[in-house]
Amino acid sequence: MSKSKNSGLRIVVVGASAAGLRAAARAKRLMPESLITVIDEGKIISYGACGLPYYLSGDIESPRALMETSWGTLRDPKFFKNVKGLDVRIQTIVTNVDMENKSISLVNKKTGDAENLQFDKLVLATGAAPVMPPGIPVNHQRISTFKTVEDAVNWRKKLETGQLEKIAIIGSGFIGIELAEAFTGMWDAKVDLIEMENRILPQMLDVEMSVLIEKHLQEQGVQLHKTCRVTAINDITDGLEIVTDNKTIKTEYAIVAIGVRPRIELAVQMGLKIGKHGGIAVDKNLKTSHPDVYAAGDCIEVECFYGEKVVIPLGSLANKQGRAIGDQLAGRNTCFKKVAGSACVKVFDYNVASTGLSETMAARHKIPTRAVWGTFNDLAHYYPEDKNIFLKLIYNPDTLQILGLQAAGEGNVVKRVDVLGNLLMNEGHLEDLLDLEFAYSPPYASALDPLYTLGAAALNQEDGVISQNPIEPLGNGLILDVRTPDEERNHPLKNTLHIPLEELRERVNEIIENEAVEKEAGEKEAIKIICARGTRSAEATRWFVEAGYKNVIYVGGGWFMLNK
Repeated sequence: MSKSKNSGLRIVVVGASAAGLRAAARAKRLMPESLITVIDEGKIISYGACGLPYYLSGDIESPRALMETSWGTLRDPKFFKNVKGLDVRIQTIVTNVDMENKSISLVNKKTGDAENLQFDKLVLATGAAPVMPPGIPVNHQRISTFKTVEDAVNWRKKLETGQLEKIAIIGSGFIGIELAEAFTGMWDAKVDLIEMENRILPQMLDVEMSVLIEKHLQEQGVQLHKTCRVTAINDITDGLEIVTDNKTIKTEYAIVAIGVRPRIELAVQMGLKIGKHGGIAVDKNLKTSHPDVYAAGDCIEVECFYGEKVVIPLGSLANKQGRAIGDQLAGRNTCFKKVAGSACVKVFDYNVASTGLSETMAARHKIPTRAVWGTFNDLAHYYPEDKNIFLKLIYNPDTLQILGLQAAGEGNVVKRVDVLGNLLMNEGHLEDLLDLEFAYSPPYASALDPLYTLGAAALNQEDGVISQNPIEPLGNGLILDVRTPDEERNHPLKNTLHIPLEELRERVNEIIENEAVEKEAGEKEAIKIICARGTRSAEATRWFVEAGYKNVIYVGGGWFMLNK
């Protein structure tokens, strides 16, 4: 094998987590003669931070599991020296970077010893820090963020020793949701989940999809407080008083989980360009505004498939970026391409996932949208382990380009988001959903995947078969329920005309003769058709459309999304 032209490089990496260590290890593999030093201010490195809520919940017994390889070896500096050939310095702070002389100044936190290292290339993988809003005390024994192994160990100790019975979690993003389950599920603590937006998981879901998760959280005993911006936290006897612009909530402890911000202090000191969203600006090769400095991970901005630069702090992306930088350091032309922003989170018995743009985000970027909804079986409907999943597909009605997917339910939603996310990266359109090939067997999937059905529903919508957001009011017009008598009896809907789909062709004149529908949209409210999942009502709507009637709409997702 030919030696890399950069094999003698001196490389310094700042940050010993996913992106930094991946970049360092990849570069060392490709350039065995290179001298690579990794600097980190922490004592514990290379741990699975995303697994911390699951240690707190008791699903993971020991925090050491988050620091080990898959074969049980601790990922400490000794491991990285012996296995990866890297010089990893922990508990070490970078005090200065002199780009003119290619020198970095370090201080060991434990000993106070100072050192200067020369380098040819520098990699910044400084990560992100939790956001603490104004009005909240810092260094308070009853208030903290949730970011480190030490945080998780501290909170679990309180739970195990009975010191904590009630806690408020401020913020309902991934961490906030996972913590709500961790405190409630295993330890039966009382949780108040506080969110300043009008929905939970606001960066991930639109309102109607969030409602599904909110109901599930409430079923598990979590108290939700939406549209509540925290303005202060005050001490009271044996606890805290959390003051919001809407209400006051009393609790014993509080965790602030409103998000993270890129750690860019070193980049700013070096005079590197910072993006408009607060992350380090990089090009497709992950180079910063200085040609000898790369950056990766939670501290950078990446380009989304729709062209906007954003900060997306995900370990999956950080690992890919690290490998790309390792290739670049070794002289390989490896790029980090645009991202779809695919993400998932476990919420008690629900799986929740999304990719691409929500309608809320699209409106922010002035991108036109239209959507379709559906309730589906994640397996063949007759298979015993079949579970419901709820999906929302978002697309551009002007171009029919797919923009995003939101999914929730007890079934396999991550599979659908993974497929759709990759379609987004290739500028997929609605027609492409009908061309995708899915593996099929009853224990794994239905013969027609829900993504196929959603694509067909969206194309039908552009052909006049219009769906309605399941949380929009049904209105005062005629509501036609096409479910079977047993379905209607078990899950009744008030003020509806019940005609099962099997009888509708013969009884359609009952509706037309009563002038419930019109040939053209007029003053009368549209008739709303509903079934259990949305497919039968869509078919019934098609019958009316093909007969020339315009004011007929079906309820997307059906009864299950309307009443979940």
